[in-house]
Amino acid sequence: MEKKQRVLIVEDEKNIVDILRFNLRKEGYDTQEAYDGEVGLALALQEAPDLILLDLMLPKMNGFEVCKRLRDQGRSTPVIIITAREAEKDKILGLDLGADDYITKPFNPIEVIARVKSQLRRYTSLGGKSG
Repeated sequence: MEKKQRVLIVEDEKNIVDILRFNLRKEGYDTQEAYDGEVGLALALQEAPDLILLDLMLPKMNGFEVCKRLRDQGRSTPVIIITAREAEKDKILGLDLGADDYITKPFNPIEVIARVKSQLRRYTSLGGKSG
């Protein structure tokens, strides 16, 4: 049996984590959750998820820093930023730091799932780890 792909959700709003977890699991993904940036970074490095959904405004360490540190460690795990920050400069900074996509809140869970699938397809076809 094929191993399920794992998505790490790094988000401090429990209701958003619940929505994302529900929709990802419904699509057959395993999920892990972190409610602050420090735990999110630690899980990303230790557990090597297949994809990370990352909020920017987090306790302890913001999403920009999490993304930067991941890339500084040589990790190529796809990162999709999901945030209420819609300023163009935030989008550019997030992408410059190594994020693969940027979604603003409020979001449509179906669109998030489509983007997750797209990033995982691309990552796997480029020789990233697969399930």
